Formats: sequence, C-alpha cells, structure tokens
Amino acid sequence: MNTFLVAVRTGSLPATAGFLNVSQTCISSRLQTLENNIGFTLIQRGRHIRSVVLTEKGRRFFALSSKIMALLYEIDDIRMPLPRQDSHNSSDKT
Repeated sequence: MNTFLVAVRTGSLPATAGFLNVSQTCISSRLQTLENNIGFTLIQRGRHIRSVVLTEKGRRFFALSSKIMALLYEIDDIRMPLPRQDSHNSSDKT
C-alpha cells in the first residue's frame, strides 16, 4: 500500500522507484500484487501513459489507504516507548 501511495504522490513509476530505492520492475510488481489482492485495477496502464493515472476505484482507494496509513503511523507512535522522565529533573521539584 505504501508503494501505491508513493506512486500517486510522485506521479510516476520511475520517480517512485528512485524514492524507494528499488527497481521500476519491483514497483510494477508490487502494484500488480496489490491490485490482485484487492481485486480491482488502481492505475491505468498503456503504452502512451507516462504518469500515474488512477482509475475511479484507484482514487477512492487512495483516499482510504491514506487514512489507513495515517492510522498505522499513529499505532507505531503508541508502540514507541516514551522518553524516560528523570526524577531528578529540576522542573519536577517543588
């Protein structure tokens, strides 16, 4: 899903590959796997299409997947240990 979001935001598969530091073939494979898993096409493909063009379902999926990823980042924030408060901190003294 992250690859899809990056592809939409960068606007091209070569730019996505560069951003994620993987081959363009890897990007295409990841997107195809995602489409196979969800059961519909996200990106229009064709010889003369040079940028990422979303299908109608792709636009809807982009909106939902953006929300999902934001929630996953929030969950990661919860998992991260909070910085330990030093009991000798001067601001804690009364």
